[in-house]
Amino acid sequence: MTQNDETESFAVSGAIAETLQRYIDGARTGDIVLLRSAFAEGARVSGSYGGKPVTWSLGEFCDAVAKGGPAPGLQARIVSIEPAGGAAMARLEALDWRGTRYTDFFVMVRRDGDWRIDSKVFHAHARA
Repeated sequence: MTQNDETESFAVSGAIAETLQRYIDGARTGDIVLLRSAFAEGARVSGSYGGKPVTWSLGEFCDAVAKGGPAPGLQARIVSIEPAGGAAMARLEALDWRGTRYTDFFVMVRRDGDWRIDSKVFHAHARA
């Protein structure tokens, strides 16, 4: 790898982290426009909530977040980012998103130079 290749490779994880930070900040503040900007059009969100499976379109997910309002106590950390070309996986751990702890798994894509969440699969742990 050339020095330029190494620099670009290093920058990928930072760019993915910036997208995930928009997701976190949008959830924390209740800013649905910011939250939505982290996702690709047509993204899907699936997981288990209250022990029941759910699958939402991006619009349905954003509506649910908007209905719940801001989560000012939300703490989140990116556990892993694994890029490969124009695709990536990422894992996020969140605590106190309005009283619930979540583990989120994201599949991400790079479109026109920007990283976006293409799908999210989550597990809602017992309420805190």
